[in-house]
Parts: sequence; structure tokens; C-alpha cells
Amino acid sequence: MNLRQLLYFKTIVERKSIAAASEALHIAQPPLSQHLKSLEADYGVQLFERQGRGLLVTDAGLHLYRRACELLSLADEIDAEMRGLAQGISGKVSIGTVTSGVGCVARVMADLKRQLPQILFSVYHAEPAALEDMLQARQLDFAVSQWPVTNPLLHTVALQPLALMAVEALPGRLPEGSTCTLAELARLPLIVVRRRQGHGFYERVQQAFAAAGLRPEVAFECSDIAAALALAAAGAGVALLPVWPGETVQSGLHQRRVEDLPSEERLVLTWLAERDRLPAVAQAVKAFEQLIAD
Repeated sequence: MNLRQLLYFKTIVERKSIAAASEALHIAQPPLSQHLKSLEADYGVQLFERQGRGLLVTDAGLHLYRRACELLSLADEIDAEMRGLAQGISGKVSIGTVTSGVGCVARVMADLKRQLPQILFSVYHAEPAALEDMLQARQLDFAVSQWPVTNPLLHTVALQPLALMAVEALPGRLPEGSTCTLAELARLPLIVVRRRQGHGFYERVQQAFAAAGLRPEVAFECSDIAAALALAAAGAGVALLPVWPGETVQSGLHQRRVEDLPSEERLVLTWLAERDRLPAVAQAVKAFEQLIAD
């Protein structure tokens, strides 16, 4: 038995005669009859009974017909999925993001899902070094990470600069207002995000304080923004965080923009060079570029 034989058999059942099935399939009647006899011989059952000029399917034939419909439908689905995968328009696309990129990723992915409804998007959260490792291991198709990206095998597209925010629980230790200064922050216990590997946000914060002639009191270093927010919510100090512009980091916390902290923090879209060939990745890059333009 093969899929072609099942298709021939299914068509005979639906057309109720070999002559009609032959016309629908555009093949001669003798080979079609031979395929039917071969199926009956393989299973040792009669699949049809003659009824005048037509054929009446037997109970065994009806069972085979139902199973053949299921199998042929599944084969069509597999064929469509594989062709879609080859074109990059179906299947699964894996995306990584740092915490500060979650809002940006959610916005773009919602639009992409509407454009590519047949794709399953899987979103993973990790710190920058882990995202780079996952990209190189081909566990991710692309990622929204933080500048700088250290792996030379990865392509990058710079996204919008991040706003630098001081975040604390209420009632706060900082003066009222929507902004604050380094001098005001230097007097308070600080919670700062620090990469496990490489130079990043933590080092630039320290440099900014040093350039202003200030020595900050860093009470906590965190590798993850979620941990920094939890500490801030517990009243352990003021968290200094890079935040997507216009985004509220967490309800119940007050955030102020740091006026004199240089805004060098930037999200980047990054992917392994060979993933350029996947149209879904190309569409994602275009979607993020549109986000920059907006």
C-alpha cells in the first residue's frame, strides 16, 4: 500500500465507479482496476461489490476509506508545512529578549503574528551573554539584546536608545518630580544591573558618577532586571535601570528619569549571519526597523 493507491481508492469510493474515477484522475481504467485488485489482495478483503454499472463499498472498504481520508489529509498537511518551512513562512520562530526589551518585543511580535498567522513564535528571556550563546548554538532565530554585542558572528541592528530610570518603592527617598540627578542618587543605596561577562551598563554608571566627581553607594549588583525590581519593591534601595521609552517598569513603583546619566544604553536586534536566509527573520528585522522609524 502507498499513498497513490489510497488516493485512487478514495476517488473510486467518491465517484462510485472506476470509469468516473479514471476520468477524474486522468489515468486509464486498466491500471486503476489493477491498483484496486492489488489492495484487495494485500488485505485479503473485498472492498467493493458491483451494483449495476456502479460499485458499492463494503464494510471493509468503508473502514479503509475513512482511514485513507485521515492519512491523505495528514500527508497534505505535512507537505504544506515542509514547503512553508522551506520558504520561512510557517513552522516555529524562536526569539530571545533581555528584560528591557520585553515591551518592544511584545509590540512587534503582535504585528508579526497578524502578518504570519501560521508561525508559532516562541519567546525566551535571558541576559545578553546567554542570548549570544543561544544564537550561536542556533537555539534562537534572533534576539533583542543590549549593546554591545560581543560575538563577531552576529549581525546587529541598533534600535532606540533606552531611557535611564531610577526606580524605587513608595514612599520614595528621592525628591518629588519626574527626574532626578546623579548627586541626589549618590546619597542613596543603589541597585544596579551588572552583566556576568563583559563591559556594560554597570561600568558606564560607575564612569558617569566618577566623571561627576561622585562616589555612589552600590548596595546590590543584579544580573537580572527582575531581581533589581524585586529589591526596589522591598525597599532595599533605588534601582538604576535601562527602560524602553514610555514603558512603566512595574506598577506600585515610582520611576524617574536620570537627567545627567549619559544615555548610551541601546537595544539591538541581533541574529546569526546564516539566519538571513529565513524570510521570517527578514520580516522581523523589517518590523523592528519600522519601530525605529515610528
